[in-house]
Amino acid sequence: MIRNEVETGPSGPVFLCLLLLALVQVACAAQKAQLPSVELERVHDSGAHRIAFDPTGSRLASGGLRGKVHVWSVRDGRLIATLDGHRDSIRGLVWQDHTTLISADRSGLINVWALSSSRVIRWTRLKAIQNIALAPDGSWLLVIENEQIHKLSLPSLQPVAVSSVGSKALSVAVNHVGSRIAVSTEGGRVVLMDESLGNFTELPRPSRDAQDLRFSPNDKTLLAGGWFRLLVWDLEQHTLEERPTEHLGKVISVDISPDGSQWLSIGRQTDSNVRLVDADSNRVLRRFKAHDLCGWQARFSPDGRYAATSAEDGSIHVYDLRAPYRPVVFYPESDD
Repeated sequence: MIRNEVETGPSGPVFLCLLLLALVQVACAAQKAQLPSVELERVHDSGAHRIAFDPTGSRLASGGLRGKVHVWSVRDGRLIATLDGHRDSIRGLVWQDHTTLISADRSGLINVWALSSSRVIRWTRLKAIQNIALAPDGSWLLVIENEQIHKLSLPSLQPVAVSSVGSKALSVAVNHVGSRIAVSTEGGRVVLMDESLGNFTELPRPSRDAQDLRFSPNDKTLLAGGWFRLLVWDLEQHTLEERPTEHLGKVISVDISPDGSQWLSIGRQTDSNVRLVDADSNRVLRRFKAHDLCGWQARFSPDGRYAATSAEDGSIHVYDLRAPYRPVVFYPESDD
């Protein structure tokens, strides 16, 4: 197992997560889980909020509460670059190509970075940003700004279209051919629109807000996290299935493997557990080591070899899915 530490400092606004996790640990029995192949501890002061694999799957970008963006070697956890151009929490990270990274923060600043020089080559500013998503061909960017969805042309970052979804948007995703956009909002609303940000189609409402929308590779399924559940929309039948999970609260982030056969999930409230499940049967395939504090994001690499997760404690875990599954026993900590 490879470890790395970069930043240390105060934990920030994470006391609720810490308290809830402590309560759950007292009640839980011993658990078996797989250790990360690369374990980056406290690399973001007060939270590793966003992660993104590059198109080759060899590098992982991460963004934290204080605005720092790091780029890591996936194989050995080596720090490749630190990009210092934000002063607020990173709310979006996407690779336009293997040389260009786009980052967005909560204050509304969007930076386009050239990795060869670690410099900002373009930037623009909106207002409070929640998340971003990239077109499959890298020609445009979607940005969530409160109730509005902005479409920006790339590489210019010039506005192309804007649409309101009526309440605060939580997540946005683009399908693999760029023809459909999914947006979730507070209040449980999930809508589909076309690439012009028009022609809204309402999907069945889940029991709780949908977190971190993801299209399947064949674009027939839409996946999201819910409260104790995975939310699964069949886009051809226009139906919703709420699948049970082993998570003990909100499932904050999900992802779908490149071949569509596996789903990855991480919990936030009361639980930072990470699960790899079979997409057809919902059977748990692997249990990964939980983070010390509430989870933030979970992602597969583009080639499906790796899975990575990030959390409120500033840590990032990377798992090589080609390695044999050999879980070890973890016991809840006690004060004795």
